[in-house]
Amino acid sequence: MTARISFPLVAGTRCRASRLFSRMGSGRGHDFTGPVLFAAVMLCFGENLCRPGEELPAMPLPINEADSANHRWLNKPVLEARLLDDMEATNHWSHVGEGEMSFTTERAKDGKQSVRLRSPTRTDKPGKVAGRPFGEAVVRRDVAGEDWGRFNRLSFWVHPHLPGFQVISLLIKLHNEGAEKVPDDYGREGLNYFLVKPDEWNHVVWEIPHLARDRVTAVDFIYRLQGNEPGATPVAQFDLDLLELQRVEPDYFEGWDVAPGKISYSHGGYASGATKTALAGRLPAKTFKVVDAKTRKTVLTKEIKTVKSALGEFQALDFSEILQPGLYFLQAGELKTPPFEIGENVWRDSIWKTLNFFYCQRCGAKIAGIHGVCHRDWQATHGERTIFINGGWHDAGDLSQGLVNTAEGAYAMFSLAERLRDEDPALSKRLIEEARWGLAWILKTRFGDGYRVTWGTMDYWTDGKLGTVDDTFGEVRDGAFDNFPASTTEAIAARLLKVSDARLAEKSLQAARDDWRFAFAKVKNPGVELASAGALSSLELFKATEEMAYASKAFEMAQVILQSQQREWLDWSTPLTGFFYTHPDRRRILHYLHLGHDQAPIEALAALCAAFPEHADWMKWYSAVVLHSEYLKAVARFTEPYGMLPASIYDLEESNEARFRGQVLNGVKLDQTHYLRLFPVWFDFRGNSGTLLSQTKALSTAARLRGSVELADLVQKQLQWHVGRNPFCQSLMVGEGHDYAPQYTAMSGDMAGSLPVGIQTRGDRDLPYWPAANCYNYKEVWVHPASRWLAVMRDAAGPATVSGQVEPKSVMAVEFDEARTHQRFMVKPNQKTGLFAIRLPEGRYTARLADQEKVVAALPGGQYHVDLQKPFDFAAAVETAPDGAITISVKAQLEGPHRFALRTYNLRVRESDQTAELKFGGSKTLKWHAKKNSAKEPWVAVIVPDGNLAERKEIVGMR
Repeated sequence: MTARISFPLVAGTRCRASRLFSRMGSGRGHDFTGPVLFAAVMLCFGENLCRPGEELPAMPLPINEADSANHRWLNKPVLEARLLDDMEATNHWSHVGEGEMSFTTERAKDGKQSVRLRSPTRTDKPGKVAGRPFGEAVVRRDVAGEDWGRFNRLSFWVHPHLPGFQVISLLIKLHNEGAEKVPDDYGREGLNYFLVKPDEWNHVVWEIPHLARDRVTAVDFIYRLQGNEPGATPVAQFDLDLLELQRVEPDYFEGWDVAPGKISYSHGGYASGATKTALAGRLPAKTFKVVDAKTRKTVLTKEIKTVKSALGEFQALDFSEILQPGLYFLQAGELKTPPFEIGENVWRDSIWKTLNFFYCQRCGAKIAGIHGVCHRDWQATHGERTIFINGGWHDAGDLSQGLVNTAEGAYAMFSLAERLRDEDPALSKRLIEEARWGLAWILKTRFGDGYRVTWGTMDYWTDGKLGTVDDTFGEVRDGAFDNFPASTTEAIAARLLKVSDARLAEKSLQAARDDWRFAFAKVKNPGVELASAGALSSLELFKATEEMAYASKAFEMAQVILQSQQREWLDWSTPLTGFFYTHPDRRRILHYLHLGHDQAPIEALAALCAAFPEHADWMKWYSAVVLHSEYLKAVARFTEPYGMLPASIYDLEESNEARFRGQVLNGVKLDQTHYLRLFPVWFDFRGNSGTLLSQTKALSTAARLRGSVELADLVQKQLQWHVGRNPFCQSLMVGEGHDYAPQYTAMSGDMAGSLPVGIQTRGDRDLPYWPAANCYNYKEVWVHPASRWLAVMRDAAGPATVSGQVEPKSVMAVEFDEARTHQRFMVKPNQKTGLFAIRLPEGRYTARLADQEKVVAALPGGQYHVDLQKPFDFAAAVETAPDGAITISVKAQLEGPHRFALRTYNLRVRESDQTAELKFGGSKTLKWHAKKNSAKEPWVAVIVPDGNLAERKEIVGMR
């Protein structure tokens, strides 16, 4: 089949090809073939390929409330209701903590009066924990141990009056004293935060089927004293009325099954070249349709397949054959999904939204609708020196600030901006602008002797005046793991800003050098995490300076990483290898709780491979990346059909704590002491977006290095998990897709692009758990997963660009045939130069011109070159004999002499480099005979033609 290419028509596009299209039609995703396409592509030569325009969206970005889960909850049919309290009687109410309670006839939603809570926004003494709220003001509705099992939702109305406040939040807490206590030991279950609009009645509903309610003793309405901005009222007032118990059809909240009556799909869309699947459970329909949302025409009708896995039985809707860019929806019987996009750059909007989230989290700046210039009295002291530390980005649902998260966020932005510099200059420019905001804080909060502001807890607004009760001081520390991320970000900033802002670049480079030196002065017997951070910092400084002293340190740290990897097969029920330990002593497997740095070893090793292709250790670095990515691919099978990357392997002997062991035992048993957990072992801090996206970055980095379309497709599944293709069918990113739930952002309000800490588990179970409640940390917005999202986008967003050259004056088009989908693209070269360029979805293509052809593995955002003037390609294969002898063969189709080098890990090879020389149209097969050095390890071979690593082929020998 011949696929059409869709060029987005965006206001402000400067490419002449796009202007040609715009004269022929308007709207998004018009499609053209034949002469029009060829003419348009040819017009691009001498200019960049078609790219989005330079117009930037105004921030903060709006959020469509109608697409939110809260909107859906408020509009659910109420099946049964019981009035709990209309606030006309006073005998069931009491007050706890700060402020005062009263009954007012000033306003009522129903009847004559309502309950009023008034409280100061701060007290004259600091809170019990530095930087945390000053206290709580509570009105409590006492309940005499009632059984509420018949009902599963609370409904009430609240009218807030807080002049000057831009964001207003309140908390409701349920108390149960039955067999299962609520709140739980961690103080998370039984709490629900919500945002309200000022000076109007707000209807609030809270579904509680996940909570024990056999002996309910109280319902609390809580205002946390979190200060007020200058000019805002120092007194908060809330009127409450019409408290009801209700019964509704509740949301699905725990398990791997797809939420009943729903389809689990990627709300953010599907990349054109990726596999495209959606999931369901117990749908009555036997077939499903893919419908063009624009024309309402059915483009595919297909059988719904039943698939079974360790997680259960699912219905699978596979529509991977839909290749045409456009807007579609799925329909099974009467059930329809909202529209979603299939296209070459479906993740671009999420990048803009994530940038919006960071913009909204800016500290020390006025952000419309969120806050004014804030925290001017936030300080840090080291010796006799004090600095003000507002700036950067508020870190989470509170207003805290941290060095590592700031550095990683800015680094992700700089790195993505570098990749998009030519492809999408407007977005690249905006990424650098936001990264500079983070960089400014990194430079501002260093004392110059290794000590830095590393963290500041801030959970309230301050008055901006020194010497008052709300003054707060940040933590100051001199630690290698603080200096390394700062140095890494400063170094990439120095390189990217060298032309646009030479003075800032010079300042950043000097800071990077200093921070690197301070960090390595403290490095003694490093573990894999510190070694990875040190290696990446060293590599960024090498790229900025070309000084080999930095490269030498990267080589040294790489040895620590290599020594920390499991490379032998472990004789488990499912043999696994390729994961990392925390240290070369290999006593403890590397894993994380609610935030992760799983990507760090792979990023460092892949960067070394790219920077030093002729280094003696190149094959060790490369094979380590291969083994780890094969490990990730293997464990992802445990969560099919979702393909979510499991958390880690745990050893029962790591801890004697009952809660730790209880969670481990609920994982997948590998042997008597080792278990694979699908979600992390964790305690009060729960949510897996940070850990999952860190693993995803490791996978996307490996996919890029290896040129693996299969790994790139698995990366797409992790992104899809976050935007709806999960058991709850909810997008976790606010403003992206549909049915995004409220997040804990009590100080800054809803922000398009925010990601929560992530889907959690309940108790010791290893099942996804996502109740219709809003509480830290699992539903708290954090910059950590947002940073990881941007980091993954460097490898996973956008089409590939393939350019090349043929003989000038060629009148034939170059064809690109994709192996899996059989999708065909064509581009006509420029007749004067023979040059051509085309954007392609991810896939493995055969580029063909007449009888000349070349295989290209095209990954999202990658840039590839194909020279069809001198046809040269080869295929690699392997045979293993019963005695373990391995034969690696290369069949070459080429003209002239070519030398093939074989780089290996865990192989002894008889032959050295080999040369083949053929005339045009001929072929020749070369063979290497090898044996494994260790029968307990995988082996990896890389065939490099003519010293050109870009043309390499890889063979991996697993079990």
